[in-house]
Amino acid sequence: MDEIEVRVRAVKTLLEAFRLERVLYIIISCLSVIILLSVPIYIIIKAPDKIEWVIGLFVPAGAITLSIGRLLKMWNQAISFVSDQKTDDNENQ
Repeated sequence: MDEIEVRVRAVKTLLEAFRLERVLYIIISCLSVIILLSVPIYIIIKAPDKIEWVIGLFVPAGAITLSIGRLLKMWNQAISFVSDQKTDDNENQ
């Protein structure tokens, strides 16, 4: 077998092993984004004088952005592993 095929199989095995966690992570992230966007719209429609509530709701948006970024980093690491590229994380280990 070619080395690239071995690496692709290894990544596929890891992805299959953590399939449930990845699906739950995506579902929870999507629900968080939907709630984060729908609640401020509801507040603006029902109580337009409570704009400070809407501003307070966007404080956790950074945490959601960070978690989505971590998911994308996982895919980047898998692709780097398959292509045998050195990343900053691999060089430090």
